[in-house]
Amino acid sequence: MSRRVYFLLLLPAVLITIGVIGLNKRAVRLPPPEKPAAPQPARQSSYYVRIPVADVRANPDGGAELVTQALLGDEVKVLKEGGEWLQGQVPDGYIGWLKTADVVRDTSPAVRDLAVVKVPRTLLYGRPGGGDTKGEALMATDLPLLQQQGDWLEVWLPGQGTAWLKAGDNEVWPQGKLAGNRSGEDVVRTAERLQGVSYLWGGVTLYGIDCSGLAYIAYFLNGIRLPRDADMQYHVGKEVAREELQPGDLVFFNTEGTGELPTHVGIYSGNVEFINSRSGRGVITSRLDEPLFVRGYLGARRYLP
Repeated sequence: MSRRVYFLLLLPAVLITIGVIGLNKRAVRLPPPEKPAAPQPARQSSYYVRIPVADVRANPDGGAELVTQALLGDEVKVLKEGGEWLQGQVPDGYIGWLKTADVVRDTSPAVRDLAVVKVPRTLLYGRPGGGDTKGEALMATDLPLLQQQGDWLEVWLPGQGTAWLKAGDNEVWPQGKLAGNRSGEDVVRTAERLQGVSYLWGGVTLYGIDCSGLAYIAYFLNGIRLPRDADMQYHVGKEVAREELQPGDLVFFNTEGTGELPTHVGIYSGNVEFINSRSGRGVITSRLDEPLFVRGYLGARRYLP
């Protein structure tokens, strides 16, 4: 389901949109911060996610609402720290609470190229050729690339030195940017890699993903950084008539009969079908002519030519 935005809170010089999912929600959603094209030389130390995926919660409590997740190597702009939890902003724009143990303060290397994981999961090794494993990296993780040796890439790991990844599981983004042009069909193929993954509100990985998270990850890997949530995704891009839908277009619905605010999003794949993550069913292919989606259809948006 999509998060909802119920009110605007005016702070000095900043208009902050607050996504309210429950009565006790305290996570704040901002537009994604401007991300540099690649790690810059002579950077100051910062906080980074040190585990494959870190939960970002509405309150500093393990049982609080999961609002989004951050991936290994993501920079966290820390706003408040102390004790078991810290409050910070993650790259998709959300401000929420992360476990202090899930992040580490470090200084990224002065390199510009990135290794970006394109498969649902890949292993990290202590040396090229495999052998001793140092953990895992999940789809859409982007890490500073130090060097390539044949079929292996050496990357920087915050707080852990370096590790090696299989080149075939990754894309190299020179200067931190996707090389070449992508199409809507590429977005569909990316989403299809997560077919069968279970539904998780706020999730963005093969361990659980929500509808807008699937769209966010599929587009990120094809060079487009969308807003994290369906309602914000709906308000960017080019409006597309239903009879002109093409693969890769996002299709939006209100599946709760509550009006014109999107509560669900999918990736159109052609032949009246779209890929989506549905509560209780996970990532599956659905049809626009299902009664639920006929009743709730709001429109479509295009983000690539």
